[in-house]
Amino acid sequence: MRQTLSFFLLIIIGLTTQTKAQEVDLLYFTDAHRIFPVLDVPGGRGGVARLKTLTDSLRKENPNTFLIQGGDLAGGVLFGGMYKGWPMIKAFNQIPLDLCNFGQHEFDFGSVHADSLVRRSHFQWISSNLQAPSGKPFANVPRFVIKDFQGIRLAFIGLTDAMNTTLNDGDVIQEDMQKAISEILPQIESHHPDRVIAITQTDLNTNRKLLKAFPQIDLVFTEEEHEYNSNVFFEGKRPIISPAGNMSSVAHVILRKTGRPTIEIIPLDSTISSNSELRELEVYYRNDMNRKLSEPLAQLEMPLSFRKGITGESAAGNLITDAFRAAYHSDVALINGGGIRADIPPGTFTLKDARSLLPFGNKLCLVKMTGNQLKKMIKANVNSKTGQLFQVSGIRYTYNSTKDSLTIFRNQVPLPPNDSISVVLNNYILRRTPDQFEIIIGENNPNAVTDYEALRHYALTGKRLHPQKEGRITIVKK
Repeated sequence: MRQTLSFFLLIIIGLTTQTKAQEVDLLYFTDAHRIFPVLDVPGGRGGVARLKTLTDSLRKENPNTFLIQGGDLAGGVLFGGMYKGWPMIKAFNQIPLDLCNFGQHEFDFGSVHADSLVRRSHFQWISSNLQAPSGKPFANVPRFVIKDFQGIRLAFIGLTDAMNTTLNDGDVIQEDMQKAISEILPQIESHHPDRVIAITQTDLNTNRKLLKAFPQIDLVFTEEEHEYNSNVFFEGKRPIISPAGNMSSVAHVILRKTGRPTIEIIPLDSTISSNSELRELEVYYRNDMNRKLSEPLAQLEMPLSFRKGITGESAAGNLITDAFRAAYHSDVALINGGGIRADIPPGTFTLKDARSLLPFGNKLCLVKMTGNQLKKMIKANVNSKTGQLFQVSGIRYTYNSTKDSLTIFRNQVPLPPNDSISVVLNNYILRRTPDQFEIIIGENNPNAVTDYEALRHYALTGKRLHPQKEGRITIVKK
């Protein structure tokens, strides 16, 4: 009886192994901004220790398991601003990660830093549309990757958008995505892949356009559409898969030689145990960050919402620009709403709060410009819905969308077009502005102040913070 049972057991195991050999398990996550779980839901969400447990489990079931990161492992939030991606590289080397696309936040600290992240990685990076000025792929990474999983051949391409929202030092160029795909598709097709998979850091509408333009692409892994919810969209029968932000979930896609993929979304929550070795790494960085950021600065009497500054005036924007103006005693200060990155509740305002609001650690620059130049800058971004609208201090402005007219008021009167005024803005904004200004304090000046340090000093001086909307920005749509 035992021999018969063993015989059937061997058959079942053999069938299972054969079945798995005919499948590829793709694991995909994106926007890995911090190494430890985010504790804003019961049990927390994300974390590299849970990711390793999940990956190890699936690799044990099927050796043809391939782990992909969609981009944004450095910058973007407080943790990224402090550690600049190095802990994520260390953790992903240990899991190990198989393939990584670039997000724009890999370049928040410059191209040299992004290149150093690539060189310290034990896994493969990919980019189909990011180039060095020479025209070669950035950091000499491949423009596409072909992987053969025991007869199932997959082609991967990597695409990055919105490079205008990160630090532009001139050493990386974003090629048009459709142009990039057109250039590499003939090479990819010469390898006769069974599936072509795009890994993208772009929005849903752009992904749909890419799929319409290129029927050769079978599946898209893309950036988060939502911080907490995962989404699977379809363009015809082809899926666009968007896991939740901050590594909150992992997309598990099973591919076979033919047929439609099987798609499962796996939450990285407390139901998944944490790998002990990587859990130690998470605890170390959480404790280190809390220790460095525990300094109390002031009492905040109003809640701050960063999202309100994307399309209009916000209390957070007013507080921050007031702090910038005070740091250099300038006439005017400004920051783009997308440069403010956190919601802060009322209560004790700490250095952690200041750095959460301003995680990029940009340098504040002081320039001289005319009223006309300031008007041109503000007007160029006043219709932005992606975070380029300017929050301001020292002035207020009114924009009439019907007339496409903008008026700036300083000291309750319209700002004369030829008046010379001093303006504080960060190095990110200054690099993106095509106009030339007289620079009084540049980013490399030893007297240049980091943005969160200016906010820290302002909070310590004020002790009580009661920022509110004051009519600094008025947008008339009729």
